[in-house]
Amino acid sequence: MDVGVLSVRYAKALFDYALEKGVESQVYRELVLVAHSFASNPDLRTMLENPLLPSKEKISLLHTAVGDVPKSAEGDVPGGKISVELKKFFDLVVERKREGYMYSIALVYANLYRNFRHIGVAKIITAVPLGKSMEERIIDISSKRLHCSIELERVVDPAIEGGFIFDINDYRLDASVATQIRKFKQQFIEKNRRIV
Repeated sequence: MDVGVLSVRYAKALFDYALEKGVESQVYRELVLVAHSFASNPDLRTMLENPLLPSKEKISLLHTAVGDVPKSAEGDVPGGKISVELKKFFDLVVERKREGYMYSIALVYANLYRNFRHIGVAKIITAVPLGKSMEERIIDISSKRLHCSIELERVVDPAIEGGFIFDINDYRLDASVATQIRKFKQQFIEKNRRIV
């Protein structure tokens, strides 16, 4: 079965179930943590797909990806932080041997939730950290223009040398110093080619 189709089916089923139980926001926050865990630790998927790893260990890894750490070292299933609905979902995913799709499922669920709640995702890359007032201003202007609430991801990358890069939905505004220098250099080269 196609990974995309399978991920969409599982994510949609989880979203409908969470919506029915009234915990869709909590499950969203938990799955954002899961997606972040997969993105920051590529070996997580490999470990989950390992057929020699017992199911209990796989479930424990998924709990840890949410930030729910076991209370003791004896292998107890963690409890307390994760919603009951997501725990049941993890059990189902591992039982059906679909744990390798968890990253895709988390991303699809996040998109379903954001569409349902009219949330736009923006990313701002700056050379130095932004001040709180500037972040609030960016969020305010973006949400007014798009008529939705905004989740702002902040990234500090000294390589852009100054200015900013702003991504929102499918639009990118690149006002970084590094890009301006690169454009100027390219124009200079093109102009000098015509002269020679």
